[in-house]
Amino acid sequence: MSLTGNLEDLPLLDILQIVSFSKKTGYLSIRTGAGEGAIVFRDGFVTASFTWDTAPLDPRAKTLPPDQRSRMLRHRIEVALQQLIRLREGQFNFSLSAEAPTRVGIRDILDETLPDGINPQELLLDLARGMDEDRRDSTAALEASFTEPDDDTAPVPAASLPLAPAAVEPSPAPPPSTALSVHPPKPSRVSAAPVPPPAPPPLASSAPSARPSAASAAASAEKVILLVDDEEEVRRILADHFTAGGYQVVEAEDPEAAVKKAGRLGKAGIPFLVVSDLGMPTSGGSSFQGGFEVVKRLGKMNLRPPVLMMTESLGSALQSRAKQMGIARIVFKPGLSKLDPGQFEADLRAFAHKLIADVIPRLAPAAEAAPAPSRPAPRKATPSAPSANPPANSSAVSAESSAPSAEELTREFAILQKRLEELRRPHDASQIAMLVMRMAREFFERGVLFLVKNGEARGLGGFGPAPREETLHLLARDVLIPLSEPSVFLDVVVSHKPLVGPLPDGRWSQYLMGKIGRFRSATVALLPLLTHRETIALLFGDNPETGRAFGRLEALEVFIDQAGIALENAFLQHKVHTLQGRE
Repeated sequence: MSLTGNLEDLPLLDILQIVSFSKKTGYLSIRTGAGEGAIVFRDGFVTASFTWDTAPLDPRAKTLPPDQRSRMLRHRIEVALQQLIRLREGQFNFSLSAEAPTRVGIRDILDETLPDGINPQELLLDLARGMDEDRRDSTAALEASFTEPDDDTAPVPAASLPLAPAAVEPSPAPPPSTALSVHPPKPSRVSAAPVPPPAPPPLASSAPSARPSAASAAASAEKVILLVDDEEEVRRILADHFTAGGYQVVEAEDPEAAVKKAGRLGKAGIPFLVVSDLGMPTSGGSSFQGGFEVVKRLGKMNLRPPVLMMTESLGSALQSRAKQMGIARIVFKPGLSKLDPGQFEADLRAFAHKLIADVIPRLAPAAEAAPAPSRPAPRKATPSAPSANPPANSSAVSAESSAPSAEELTREFAILQKRLEELRRPHDASQIAMLVMRMAREFFERGVLFLVKNGEARGLGGFGPAPREETLHLLARDVLIPLSEPSVFLDVVVSHKPLVGPLPDGRWSQYLMGKIGRFRSATVALLPLLTHRETIALLFGDNPETGRAFGRLEALEVFIDQAGIALENAFLQHKVHTLQGRE
């Protein structure tokens, strides 16, 4: 039996199945840019595994009782496999042997070997499920990046919420009110936002969350949230995360209940914030804009708390009415899929993290809250000059292209280096999509990011010109392309290969251009963003103002590839940290 090749061609999960079914003895060595790892087999059972950063076994482990030592060794194997199966790149080689080796390369693994071994079939389902969870979390993180309907050039906040709810100091309880059911804040463990190598930050901390809120708001009853939503599951998940973030939550299932509970808070003299869904039935059932009813009736009661309104769609009419009613902020509620409970909860988790980290703190009154980071005015796209042919795997090559000059190559490298450095800084995973859009501005006059989810490619946001003096960032959210029908979008999603050239004719190509406007676009780019070998997003770009051909897009493709890896690493580090916390 000979197994040698690249992980790009044969995923490690498939290799595990092959060796397990064939009941081979030996070891699989894996070489990557970060270092070397290995999986050791005896008769198809995994007896040891390590990666380049697996610490040597503590000598004191030899003195542990056999059952406790077996559990510890099994755990070490599981942690190593969680890292190895997620590798995209590297070389592997399986070496047969008569007996399971006690040394791999220069590493003595005798004390790290589990005598009975583990049947890989026991692990494969959990490992595959873990990758599916990571993919769902990555999709949710991308969607959470576009929670606020603001310009996507806004700076990434210096302090961001990690992947797990942040630990906070409990707030003093508000004055007693016997008629209210309040979820008190509860501290939870911190898991600092993991980042791609080379320098990941500590994965755990007991420090309070670095939310950009004022000290007075952190220690006062102004951390009470009146949460209004007619879906019980949505309220439950959001309330759990808000309380974990240090807020006290009063729930209301409809406008009538919200008004009554707000009135009690007002009579008790308790300052509060309102987080309300817009799309609820009104009390009389005459419309599905119950969120506006809540605000209107509170105003008549002379209660004007800061309001955060959640909505699944937003047009100029809704924006105008919200502004007239004094609503502080509007956010996009994620497009939830209850057909996939795991994705449903991941969407809400990421959404709640975004609200706690970057939105709700800015609802506090100006006198009490710290100033929010300034947002620069949208800058006009500055695409790179046309310079060279599109990549070899593109569907078309522009006749106007020419070999890049040394100056153009230097500029391209400088842009890529700068953006990759941003990608490697400590970030919440939800910020990665924003970095992709910033990089896209260097190459296109117009760009739209699509989320691939539930068999659809749905617009999240964009930049550049739009028809009828509309804002493309909002207009993009009305674009929904089904992936159940043949189209160029389906081709890119399935093949994982970019398209650069004229947009092929087809129903959904015409639909997209009818929505966002063709203008002078002659060439488009459609680039996939992958996590765990699946397309989770598509970046569309073109030059509708000048109509000129693209320059080199290799740097953009490299960045998007690294963005996918950054998402994988973020959730991998979180998962590994969770496993290590069980030791």
